[in-house]
Amino acid sequence: MNVRFAERSTLRDMRAYRDKESSNAEGSSRFTFDLSSNELVLPPLPTVLAGIEKGLPRLARYPDPTARDLTEDIAGHLCVSPDEVAVGPGSAGVLQQILLALCGKGDEVVHGWPGFDAYPLLVAISGATGVHVPLTASGGHDLDEIRTRVNARTRVVILCSPHNPTGTVIDQDELHGFLRSLPAHVVAVLDEAYVEFDRGANPPGLPVLLSEHSNTVVLRTFSKAYGLAGLRVGYAAGPRQVMATVRKTAIPFGVTRFAEQAAMLSLRSEDELCERLAAVAAAREELTAELRELRLPVLLSRANFVWLPLASAAESFARTAATAGVKVRAFPGHGVRISVGEAEAHRTLLAALGRADRGNWF
Repeated sequence: MNVRFAERSTLRDMRAYRDKESSNAEGSSRFTFDLSSNELVLPPLPTVLAGIEKGLPRLARYPDPTARDLTEDIAGHLCVSPDEVAVGPGSAGVLQQILLALCGKGDEVVHGWPGFDAYPLLVAISGATGVHVPLTASGGHDLDEIRTRVNARTRVVILCSPHNPTGTVIDQDELHGFLRSLPAHVVAVLDEAYVEFDRGANPPGLPVLLSEHSNTVVLRTFSKAYGLAGLRVGYAAGPRQVMATVRKTAIPFGVTRFAEQAAMLSLRSEDELCERLAAVAAAREELTAELRELRLPVLLSRANFVWLPLASAAESFARTAATAGVKVRAFPGHGVRISVGEAEAHRTLLAALGRADRGNWF
């Protein structure tokens, strides 16, 4: 029997997210070390683990569909009102809610490229068309070029700082100037998934940013610095009217009880988090220095990963790492992103690179 259906045109050339990669299930991968997904190698904070274990008996119960307690805690953490906050299954899930709320067929979403590899798919799911703007030679956003790409069809501009995959940050004065330049029909989404690695456990400035720019939404996650990638919980903060619409596009019960509880406990564990951020920063700087000793180009990163702008040599580099059992993230034609991981993973990777013929990488 042939089933006829009208596939959304923007999805026809898309693949399901990373559908050709090996499973992340323990023991199922050919890789010994995975430095490809920017995961925190440390387990969740002890306070969080204890809270999850305590909640296990309630596993058969649905969570609060509004995640009200977490929403209020996030609002307090950010010094904003609860109706200026929306939560969802990771920052990618919340971004999908935002795009579904604001975009449709014929609309455009502008963002830098290379970028988070889920951006194109999430834009296509909304029915909109993605407009990719190349990064600068230093791995940052070309804000002037992004602004020239904004037109009457543009509904959303996505900025990422620290940027995934390069680790660069947007200068605050340049950011404010750019946001002031946007027309009223465009919403700017500032993806700050990695901001804690740059500015600590309680990054300053967000209430001021939101009060000065009524067209701006800030996106954050508990997956990275807080080490809760497996629980899927993130949030956005922005104008009340936008957030009210974003909450309507949420999947019912999308934030589980465990995710909500873990996120709330994480927000109350600032001292523990600061210790971890310092450890990640030290490991990042050590990895950067060791890669540079091998005469490899490495950008200064403010996240939990480093970026090597290897252009056409990106895939060759990734294959060299794979032969040593280390998985890194290659962006063909652009470069390679290496997550900060275990010391043993770094040693294994560096040893493999030291043995490799690097002459054809430059």
